[in-house]
Amino acid sequence: MPVKPLQFKGDKKPLKSTKRKRAEDDERANTTIAATAASLSASTAEKFGASTSTSSGGKEGEVSKDKGKEKERRVVSEDVDADDGWVNSDSLDDIRGPVIFAFASSPPTCLACDANGKVFASVLRDVDGEDLATAEPHDVRQVWTPTRVPSSTKFAFKGHHGRYLACDKIGVLSATRDAMGPEEEFIPVKTETGWGLQDFRERFLRAEEKSVSGNSKGGGGVGVGAVVEVRGDAESIGFGETWVIRGQRRFKTKVRKEGAREERISRRELETLAGQQLDDEQVRILKKARREGALQSALLDIRQKKKRDKFAW
Repeated sequence: MPVKPLQFKGDKKPLKSTKRKRAEDDERANTTIAATAASLSASTAEKFGASTSTSSGGKEGEVSKDKGKEKERRVVSEDVDADDGWVNSDSLDDIRGPVIFAFASSPPTCLACDANGKVFASVLRDVDGEDLATAEPHDVRQVWTPTRVPSSTKFAFKGHHGRYLACDKIGVLSATRDAMGPEEEFIPVKTETGWGLQDFRERFLRAEEKSVSGNSKGGGGVGVGAVVEVRGDAESIGFGETWVIRGQRRFKTKVRKEGAREERISRRELETLAGQQLDDEQVRILKKARREGALQSALLDIRQKKKRDKFAW
């Protein structure tokens, strides 16, 4: 049998184990705290609508963010679509960036060159029927990069292989030269239906459809077709000398925006040009003269009027 420890009179009684009691008290306290927190949360939500407003606000915020992102994506896609594709060049300022020279043959063709510099007429595949206003290149050999000669209406056109289009004295076209010279310079001449391309000898590029015949690949048969020959020896502009120049839309849009910015001029700039302070009527006259291309004449009139007023008394 177990031996009890000795006890003497006056000794303190040993404390009983309270671990189980403390555990029960802790569990009871935790339960009470959780219940109190739940009741407070429920009463607060019922009184102020905090949880409902927070959740609804979060959902509304997410919806608004999604709508904003969707709108931004839509705007970006519209901008991309607006600047995508090819359009006709209507002025000399539109001839920039990659361009093609389309000709109204059957089927439609365009000016092209191979890696050896041979210039030929290439059939256009990306075109709606025979409508040249929808033509787009499908081969890099059909694309030319224009370079405008400063302070002139002359252009040089570089092929995909880095060499310039040229026309010799007998009208033969080639693209074998690395540098620009007189034979590599062309003047686009606007017509009612398109453009004429004039070289420095004042002759025009032309395209002519010629019928050809020969043995078919299967043998025993004769195939009849047409080939387009391109030369640079025409004396005037007609149907065969009319080309449709098409470029990328984003370059044409850029030209329009730059032109719009150039039309604006401030009052201070006009006063600097005139060398004096201007009233509202004079500013209006000068801006109108600038739009009409007669700014220098209007400035001269204002200066002369100032001299007359100075010595009038």
